[in-house]
Parts: sequence; C-alpha cells; structure tokens
Amino acid sequence: MRLHEMLANILDSTLEYVRTERIAAILIPIVNSKHPEIVMIKRKKTLSRSAGHIAFPGGMKDEDESPVDTALRETEEEIGVDAEKVEVLGFLTPQEVIEHRIKIHPVVGVIDKAEFIKNDAEVDRILVDRLDLVLKSRRIADWGPNFECDGELVWGASSRILDDLYMRIIRNFGGIDAFFEMLG
Repeated sequence: MRLHEMLANILDSTLEYVRTERIAAILIPIVNSKHPEIVMIKRKKTLSRSAGHIAFPGGMKDEDESPVDTALRETEEEIGVDAEKVEVLGFLTPQEVIEHRIKIHPVVGVIDKAEFIKNDAEVDRILVDRLDLVLKSRRIADWGPNFECDGELVWGASSRILDDLYMRIIRNFGGIDAFFEMLG
C-alpha cells in the first residue's frame, strides 16, 4: 500500500478554520522515500512567539485564506518548498498554543525529496528525521506527550499534533511498526 493512501485513510478530509481571534495553520511535511521522513523547524530565539521552539512550518492566517493556503504559503516562506510540490492528503485535529491562545490547524502533505531553503529571519534550523523513529520516540511527561525529532525535544502544541497522528496510526494499523511494515 502506498504512503499516500495509508495516510489519507486515517486523516480528516475537510478542515475549516475554527472561528477565533487568533488562527494559524501548519503543514506537516512528510518526505516520500523508502524511509518516510518528517520535516520540522527550530524557530529563531529572536521571534516574539514560541521563540526557540520546535514546530512545523506554518503561521498566522492572512485575510481570506483557507488552512491549506496558509500552510502552503508559510511552508514556502520558511523552508522554501514550492506549494505546487506538496500533495495535501488531509487534516488533523486543530490544537491550541495555550500561552498565546492561537488555534493551529494542521494540514498533512507529502513531498518528494526536496532541497530546503531556510528563512534565516524565522528559522534557526530545519529538522529532518525518519517518521518511524520520531513516532516511536513518544514519551508521556507531566505536561503531555513529547517526541524527539533530529535530536530536538518536541513538546507543547507540536507534540499534541504529532500525538494525534500517532494515535490515528495506532488505532488503524495496530502499531507504528505495523504501519511501516505495510509500506514494505
């Protein structure tokens, strides 16, 4: 079974912006390869929100944008992936960045191996790691689930988004290893 089909089957097929004052969208970029990879960013420490945090490429909604429009625009700005090279597969459950009251709308997309171009004003580092290893790094702490991506701790809203993907895989395939074995 193809990665695209397996993921699309466990994702939500629609996503509307939840009407709050502060709304954003992110892309969960998955690189389609023999060992699928996930792409995250380490935000610059000089940013006004979530400085230094590990996150997915994304940002605040511009006027009249859909979650897909926002996620793709911000991904192109932050890591240089052309929107036309992203195959959007579906959506995960919106999560809130509690300290800033921002509702994040997760969009899942697959890309072929790409050259990433870091936006030096916003991104300290682009993180690329095998998706199976990231999902299997899941740990539960007092503050909720956390993961490790390319040697960095993922916590907060980003970890809750990853945990949503993790739980959907567990419920539908019985385990992380079972999911990746089906990819063959």
